[in-house]
Amino acid sequence: MIGTAQDLEAMRQVIDGEIFRLTTLRMLPGRRGELDYIDGELAALSRDRRALSIALINREIEASRNPVSFSRWVSGNGALDDVRKRRLVDRTASRLFSNQGG
Repeated sequence: MIGTAQDLEAMRQVIDGEIFRLTTLRMLPGRRGELDYIDGELAALSRDRRALSIALINREIEASRNPVSFSRWVSGNGALDDVRKRRLVDRTASRLFSNQGG
């Protein structure tokens, strides 16, 4: 299981090493029959490397954000406080007016 950004970075380094190895192998003479295979592997490794890089960037962005306060999150950063106050005022007012009439 991937747990940390360091794990993703280590995976990317392994892929970088494999890309370097295949690129070097591709340039050696006498590899004509293997070029299609090598190119396919390089394309797949490049896609994997890109995905890991995107994941690392997303983690970096998320880590730079302020932590979420659960109490602010629950109330919509205070937006629901006004709704609660209005309901409380409405209930209190309705009780007051219902008691006056009887």
